[in-house]
Amino acid sequence: MNAFHFKQFTVNHEACAMKVGTDSVLLGAWADCEKAHRILDVGTGSGILALMAAQRNPYAEIVGIDIDSSAVQQANANAALSPWNGRIHMEQADIRCWEHPSYFDCILCNPPFYHNGLLSPDALRNQARQTASLSFEDLIKGCAALLTDNGTFHVIIPSENCDFFCQLCWERNLHLQRKVWVHTKENKQSKRVLLSFSKEKCPYPMGERLILKKKDNEASEDYRKLTGDFYLKF
Repeated sequence: MNAFHFKQFTVNHEACAMKVGTDSVLLGAWADCEKAHRILDVGTGSGILALMAAQRNPYAEIVGIDIDSSAVQQANANAALSPWNGRIHMEQADIRCWEHPSYFDCILCNPPFYHNGLLSPDALRNQARQTASLSFEDLIKGCAALLTDNGTFHVIIPSENCDFFCQLCWERNLHLQRKVWVHTKENKQSKRVLLSFSKEKCPYPMGERLILKKKDNEASEDYRKLTGDFYLKF
């Protein structure tokens, strides 16, 4: 399927190494972005996170960056077809060396996270999936430098990397504000975790849980409530 249809916009992703998936939809629906003035989507791919942020926040200026020129072209095309074209700008850039004149009060990223996975024959897919192309350290360093003092940084990563990622953020003065363990089912181990950070210190948060499916494989009420403004159907 070369296009993914949401309630208010469509995402074409045939030119992108990584297609639209549950991880991005979860992050885009969950991250606190409604009050932000400037939002950055790092590794924008098809532009899905930028488009979801534009739907949720009717006033923010949104910038998406990606090192893949084909993805940037696709993301720009998707933004142009959306109701929020005037507020979204996509740019080919590398967070490790990108210099931008403004700071952002909300940063979103569904980062590459496969450390030792088997390489795909598709070089662009490897680039999108493997931390060799963008390490957690480089991602956090770049985002910390671009975040306002009261801004928030939101990611979704494998659960097994949670402690390591949080430690790296702490070393860059980014403090964990919220943590949600994502489970496909009640009795399944968490495979993903949603994390939110800011420069403001706070007590270490208790972990929450999000169950995606009930025993009968139907979407859970929490999942429906979180993503209901986006999915056409479950």
